[in-house]
Amino acid sequence: MTRTPSTLDLSRIQSAAFVVGIVGLVAAVLWSLIGSTPFFGSYLYAFLFWVGLSLGCLVMLFVQHAGGGSWGAMIRRPLEAGVSVLPIMALLFVPLLFGLGSLYDWTHSEYLAVHPTVEWKANYLNIPFFILRSAVYFAIWSYAAVYFVRQSARQDKEVEVSGKIAYRLRMLSGPWIVVYIITMTLAAVDWAMSLTPDWWSGIYGVIFMIGQAITAVSFIIGVMAFLAARDPKVDEVLTSKRLQDLGNFLMAFTMFWAYVSFSQLIILWSNNTVETSTWYVLRLGPGWSGLAAFLLVFGFFAPFAILFSRWVKRKRRALVTVAIWSVVVQLLNLFWFIIPTFQRRGFPLSPLDLLLLVGMGGIWLAVFTRSLSAHPILPLHDPRLAKVVDHA
Repeated sequence: MTRTPSTLDLSRIQSAAFVVGIVGLVAAVLWSLIGSTPFFGSYLYAFLFWVGLSLGCLVMLFVQHAGGGSWGAMIRRPLEAGVSVLPIMALLFVPLLFGLGSLYDWTHSEYLAVHPTVEWKANYLNIPFFILRSAVYFAIWSYAAVYFVRQSARQDKEVEVSGKIAYRLRMLSGPWIVVYIITMTLAAVDWAMSLTPDWWSGIYGVIFMIGQAITAVSFIIGVMAFLAARDPKVDEVLTSKRLQDLGNFLMAFTMFWAYVSFSQLIILWSNNTVETSTWYVLRLGPGWSGLAAFLLVFGFFAPFAILFSRWVKRKRRALVTVAIWSVVVQLLNLFWFIIPTFQRRGFPLSPLDLLLLVGMGGIWLAVFTRSLSAHPILPLHDPRLAKVVDHA
């Protein structure tokens, strides 16, 4: 028997988020005119967080298709809504093109003249090629997002081919994970690591990717709890066992994030050379060492110890609390990665940072809720949900 589509009216949230987004962005522009904080550094920080959330949803969309299981089908629609924001993030990337000169030292010939190592990279680090690569990244990601979302919508409408569509998406997910890893590694180098062009790390892109996965899983946990409180069918499938599955993902990703972060520190610091240690000298020095210690203790040890509890992972409120905290940690970690480059001291969180985070986040949430409310909250003909959802 065909299951009745279950959608939610999220128009009020969508409208409120859009208004908050516009007000936040306008206020950020006005603040940049009277404040002393450089606009584009704060804009890059906010952009990297929100595009990272969409990309985390993208790779988790691939993972849930490849891995199978009812837990994946359960969170598929929020993931699809998250990746639907990628074309908008491509538009929000455009303002950064007007600030390349203030963000990246490699755009200045005077800098290249006294940094021969960076000058050697000029065939890669130059403005036309930078813009072309960024356009290619967004074209690839947006294509994947549109394709997977359209195939999912087709599966809802065409029950006779739903099994074939599910199989096709599963087979394509593995190669697309590889594409994501390659493009995101290059994007992390271009957008973030090249802020310090005379420094490099082979693990840098991995840290960005696992941070995106943590942010996405944490966000999805919160969204599923929100939806379960408003839709009885979602409440029915969001069992303690499936909550535990999501909690296990969050714990595993947190462990891996700590592992690669610590590995980068040990490898680069042990080299004892200026080219590799200066990045950490700044971030472990005055004004930033406290945040580094906070990330170690409260970003890894505390969530890891809490998530070891099976009880926490099976209780909605407890798991949502840990998920919210994990998002805060990733915000702080990205802040620690990006902002010291612009010579701020003493953990200087600027109102401009907050305004751009809120403004860009409002736009992101408005597009997310619009996409989420446009389709049934639970996929109608996904074979993975056939045995666990009431069809009557």
